[in-house]
Amino acid sequence: MEIVFENGKLHFDGINCFDLDKSCSCGQAFRWRAFSGGQLGVVRGEPVLIRQDGSALTIEGASPDSAPMWADYLDLSRDYAAIEQSVASDPRLACCFPESHGIRVFNQEPFEALISFIISQNNNIKRISGIIERLCAKCGEPKTFMSETLYAFPSPESIAALTVGELTALGTGYRAPFIKAAAERIAEGYDLEPLRDMPLDEARRELLSFLGIGPKVADCILLFSLRHTDAFPIDVWIDRAMKAMFFEGNKAKKAELYEAISSLGEYSGIIQQYIFQYARKLGKDKLGGN
Repeated sequence: MEIVFENGKLHFDGINCFDLDKSCSCGQAFRWRAFSGGQLGVVRGEPVLIRQDGSALTIEGASPDSAPMWADYLDLSRDYAAIEQSVASDPRLACCFPESHGIRVFNQEPFEALISFIISQNNNIKRISGIIERLCAKCGEPKTFMSETLYAFPSPESIAALTVGELTALGTGYRAPFIKAAAERIAEGYDLEPLRDMPLDEARRELLSFLGIGPKVADCILLFSLRHTDAFPIDVWIDRAMKAMFFEGNKAKKAELYEAISSLGEYSGIIQQYIFQYARKLGKDKLGGN
């Protein structure tokens, strides 16, 4: 992979097995939107426009010294071609392609992921994105970029200072107390970073100690921001798809389901994204199940 900064833009070339649009819209990150032939967003306070041309990415707005951060965020050092090949050669999972080809799991900022996936509970992607944008506009730092006003994700202190009523007014509903409690806990000094190096079960237990966080949300946070590539969030789409792929659409005991997940190995969380993309495309009626 070649990295060059010129004319105010950061260029990555020689990237294989990456589809920017799919990766930004597959339900793992909620602040990207299609704009001027690319994807517009704010990551760690930096507003950017990312465009893809084959194996080349151009990031407009990135600072000259931010290449390592972007390579990390976009997970550019991981061999996704090998992961996809292993999935495509599995007769149970080969149906995920070509629909899921090119999806990469981003390494998001943990606090943003924590709040975003609390908001995601019993919600759809469009509505989640709207709530998060209203939250950012409410108390995030404004940024002018591409003649647009964008907002950095708010600090824990900024969200903690909001009342439950103010959070509810943003459309968060019953999740408002959970958002406030999580922000207060982080603002008071709880550090999410050590969860990166914990065994998966231990890290999950830590997140389950937060008010309003269940196993699915915990696994989303672990997978999408804390590098636990074996965290496997299960929602209704994944449940139906796993039953269809591994159990011919029949009911499966929880132990059997987790045994099937375990068989997918260290990248089961990444594979989960392939399954999720395929399941959403196929639709619940074709997936069947209960």
